[in-house]
Amino acid sequence: MTDGMDGLVAPGWCARCEARVPDSMAVAYVECGSGPGGIVEACVGHARQLAASPAAPQWLRDDIAQFDAGSAT
Repeated sequence: MTDGMDGLVAPGWCARCEARVPDSMAVAYVECGSGPGGIVEACVGHARQLAASPAAPQWLRDDIAQFDAGSAT
């Protein structure tokens, strides 16, 4: 996006939809012992569902709140 939220939402792969989507965001970070880690992405709709889980990390809830605040303007 070009509305000042670069990096928060971008085209990518949704792990839940199992498809390329125009609006993906990070929902998990995979750490590896000695190699590079990875990023799990989901579309905004699925990211919202994941953020609603009691086990969701606070940073994901914060990202969704930031996205919603930017969408309201």
